[in-house]
Amino acid sequence: MINARFMYLRPGNLFKDFVVESNTQTVTSTGRVASVHAGDGSVTLRGCLADSTDEDKKSHSTQEHTVTHTIVQQGPPKAKRTDKLILGDRVFYIVDIDDTGSLGVTTIYYAEERRDVK
Repeated sequence: MINARFMYLRPGNLFKDFVVESNTQTVTSTGRVASVHAGDGSVTLRGCLADSTDEDKKSHSTQEHTVTHTIVQQGPPKAKRTDKLILGDRVFYIVDIDDTGSLGVTTIYYAEERRDVK
């Protein structure tokens, strides 16, 4: 029973390390507020990446962002909404977070993959 949680994993769905970059807001010289993602690579989370279902897209997408992937992490949340996750050359914006049962056992991140941002 120890290996029961690995039973349904396929080679492409193994756990991956994501670098978390926090979203901070700064004021430009013209007085406008701009969002900047910053991080030094020290904050990471280990999760399992999968495509989102139609139900996830309907219930967790916003007008600005469509959910394309889900990331499941063991433990309490290490990132927050509007943070950026980096996996190699892929970039994901966190649209919504579900701390399942609010017990800190498993966290589900609903993310949008962005190909226009590096």
